[in-house]
Amino acid sequence: MCGIVVAVDPDGSLGPDSVAPALRVLRPRGPDGEGVWASPTGRAVLGHTRLAVNDPDGGAQPMGTPDGEQWLVANGEFYGHRELRDRLRRLGVPVRSGSDSEVALHLFHAHGERALNELRGEFAFVVWDERRGRLTAVRDRFGVKPLYHARLGRRLLIASEIKALLALGVSPEWDTAAFADHLHLAMGPDATPVRAVRQIPPGCLLRADAGGVRVHRYWDIDYPRADEFPGVPEEERPAHLEEVEAALSRAVHRRTDVDGPLACHLSGGLDSSSVLALAARGRDVTAFTVAFDGSALDESALARRTADHMGVRHHVVHHSADDHITALVDTLHAGEMVQENAHGVARFAHAGAIAASGHRVALAGEGGDEVLAGYPQFAKDLALTLDPAQLARTRSAYAKLTATADVPHHLRTLVTGLGFVPAWIVERHATVARPIAPLLTPEFTRLFRERDSATALLADVGERLAGRTPFHQSLHLFARSRLANYILTAERLDAAQGIEVRLPFFDEDFFDVVRRTPPQWYAHDGRPKHLLRATVGRRLPAEVRDGSKRGFFAPPAAADEVAFAALCDVLDRPALDDSPFFDRRAVLAWLDRLRALPAARRAAHDPILQMIAGTILLTEVFRQAGLAAHGRSARV
Repeated sequence: MCGIVVAVDPDGSLGPDSVAPALRVLRPRGPDGEGVWASPTGRAVLGHTRLAVNDPDGGAQPMGTPDGEQWLVANGEFYGHRELRDRLRRLGVPVRSGSDSEVALHLFHAHGERALNELRGEFAFVVWDERRGRLTAVRDRFGVKPLYHARLGRRLLIASEIKALLALGVSPEWDTAAFADHLHLAMGPDATPVRAVRQIPPGCLLRADAGGVRVHRYWDIDYPRADEFPGVPEEERPAHLEEVEAALSRAVHRRTDVDGPLACHLSGGLDSSSVLALAARGRDVTAFTVAFDGSALDESALARRTADHMGVRHHVVHHSADDHITALVDTLHAGEMVQENAHGVARFAHAGAIAASGHRVALAGEGGDEVLAGYPQFAKDLALTLDPAQLARTRSAYAKLTATADVPHHLRTLVTGLGFVPAWIVERHATVARPIAPLLTPEFTRLFRERDSATALLADVGERLAGRTPFHQSLHLFARSRLANYILTAERLDAAQGIEVRLPFFDEDFFDVVRRTPPQWYAHDGRPKHLLRATVGRRLPAEVRDGSKRGFFAPPAAADEVAFAALCDVLDRPALDDSPFFDRRAVLAWLDRLRALPAARRAAHDPILQMIAGTILLTEVFRQAGLAAHGRSARV
């Protein structure tokens, strides 16, 4: 886990100091070292802040090939690098360090973009080819590691964080259309909260040379067509489950390859418990759990029993809602995305406790719900897939609805393109888009109503949805939108604390096994994630293996009197007058109604409250980063 920044300028006006403001922003991601390489021609400069996980003494970046032709900066981890290094040395390649990034550099130097067929992991990296004047920037397959780009005049800028680009002079103005998409379902494939900043989508690379800047996909999610599943013999299920368990075991094992101590995020749920169980088989690991004292959402006691069951050391991180706004600002600063609940604040504190204990690398269970279809909404789309009569009734109902009612454009587009609306998008409309609409400014309301947030998403996915089941269509769309553009911002929270998070459920080889699972095998006896319960579940306490779905939930801030009052103070600030999204009069009237409710009933309104406060505070975070470009500072 590191921070990278790159600038390319065809005018040849760049020097080592050109990226200095960005490097200051990126230091939390790489507290162990900093390096800069500037092209002798002034066309490119590469900067890097390092978290030293592999070969602390020999893996400094930027690093170049012996001939000085290509230079690389990387963030994240390339798995299987030891085997690849041995192979390169047998071929006579002068590999000088034990760094996984140097392996990636030599492979790319030898094979160009074809090297991506061999590079596995959670990574983002940039290669500058000095002779050809060509830049290539690559993001991992699921989008675990961030990679952003922007133009500043003729310069192309690339960095691990939005704030790093703002520190170089990019405008911090909000992308109002992207935020409308976020409220409807998720930001678009390459969108960010900032209009001038784009992200390289998951599984994509950006290439820049004299011919211009182009982005193309090198890998994509690809579920089998529906007609490949009928008639799968039930007697094949045990063998498939063995294959699932073996693939997940390999995925975890790859991620335990670290020279220092290894930590694991542990809740009371199935996903993180499974990762811990597999990691603890052959590796000393310490589990960390957030405790919400006095709350029904506190899972620390269950997590402790799970850790004891595995013979693993366990640390509890006690979290409270005191000083919620300070914690929220820190979380927004790290995550660069509006929060919709208190989970992010708790995760940020959790990562801080892991870092304070001396750990640099942590495993986590993100991806279990997305890859193994653990969310309740996916169960609804699975039911449509397994019951043709129900699917026919649903499609008929949607067709009638879109023909007669004032349906939002994005829902109409989904019905036209798919014949149904994925359940997670229906829920998003019911719990966010519809209740937040009365609080919007008239100008943003017009954009919000006219915006078709599904067209770009469907175009990005392309033919990968054709002929697939509704279940797989829903999983695919979620992975390409909500997952990449909201859920995975948790990586930023770990990174800002100097922690490299590793996510075994997003292992591409594991996913290749799971994607071939017949839909009817995803659930059993009405319970989701049968693939996990029937395999790794044998290693878990019965109360975890057989328990109901457990997400990582923090107590709603709206239900805590102190935190609620602090959030109300944020919404009452003059900054709300300048909001491009929310109407001050409507928001304050809504707040008055909330104040009259009992705390327990306010909890249902927590996502809207957090989003409004988040836009106000994040505006200040981005403004502060922009001021850094001019040598000034602001206070949030």
